[in-house]
Amino acid sequence: MTSTSGTWAIKPGALITLQTEKIGVTSLEVTAPVTGGRLHVVTRTVEIRLELSLEKLKASNFLMQGAARALVKKFDGDQLLFDAQGPASAHPWEVSGNAKAGQVDVPMTVSATPQPTDQPAQLLLGGTVTMNDISIPIPGLGGITSVTFTIGGTVDLTRA
Repeated sequence: MTSTSGTWAIKPGALITLQTEKIGVTSLEVTAPVTGGRLHVVTRTVEIRLELSLEKLKASNFLMQGAARALVKKFDGDQLLFDAQGPASAHPWEVSGNAKAGQVDVPMTVSATPQPTDQPAQLLLGGTVTMNDISIPIPGLGGITSVTFTIGGTVDLTRA
């Protein structure tokens, strides 16, 4: 089952949630607003570009929010760009690419489910990503060097 070919703009404003696995005794939930992007579907391929504002991220508690914002500033990553592609042959689409924010460049795979499938008005996003070789100072816990995030959110689309 494939969707109708075409291009859609991703509307700004939706929130994408990143939830960590346990870090010590806690986990961290961060939300970042979508600033734009696009969905392009052709006969066999799906391409997605998702743009997020990391300078406007919000964390589940104020101590962690300070650490997350410091990390964003440290790596000059005020905006995250995720460019990915995958086969259009089945739903959900599995698209892979790199998430880039400043000096950070992380491979990522996301499941994208168009709703409805024939002329999508929304795109449900989900997946996981592990960041290694990073240094995140966590108040009261020291620092960590690897973290795995679960990604989730729904973005609205408009035909381009």
